[in-house]
Amino acid sequence: MSERASATRRSTLLARHDPDESPTRDTLASHARHGMRGLLIERPVRLAAAEPVAAARFLHLLVEAAGVGLRVYWEGTLDGVPAGPLRHLDPPRQNGTPLWPVPPGPLLTVRRGPDFVTVEDMRDPGAHRRSTVPDQPYGELLRRYAVPTAPRPPDRRGLAELEARGLVLRLGGPGEELCLALPVRFAYARS
Repeated sequence: MSERASATRRSTLLARHDPDESPTRDTLASHARHGMRGLLIERPVRLAAAEPVAAARFLHLLVEAAGVGLRVYWEGTLDGVPAGPLRHLDPPRQNGTPLWPVPPGPLLTVRRGPDFVTVEDMRDPGAHRRSTVPDQPYGELLRRYAVPTAPRPPDRRGLAELEARGLVLRLGGPGEELCLALPVRFAYARS
């Protein structure tokens, strides 16, 4: 296959995406069902802690895309947003080079049981951890904050524990603070 044909085929397998849009999980699953392999972000993205709404929206896209098996190809920078907890997601590229190794698959996942959740964390190659925790309050918090949400006062203690384990990312300051659960929840893109 010629280089041009290869580039054309590759571009037809990627859906172009505006970073300011927030597709639903169903839309992302539909892309996967229709043969798309990933999203190509059309312009550079700056994930800034000082802009928590935009940063959380884009990080949510990365988590949801991973959950349906889509890669996200994006150029960008992290400005005050820690990279460590995000290493299970597709990295930003600078001049075509990823800021961290592209994960072979989701390295931080959550699965729900009847009254518990299991979190599998393989972000650190030397420390594969599988934790089973009670659904109340931890599983409930991971579900509630699966979309960027302002923290509720009764959730603060549990969120602090999840944040200390790298399972929740807190962005912004008082009045504009948002929390986002980072584990990937699988949604198989079956037709």
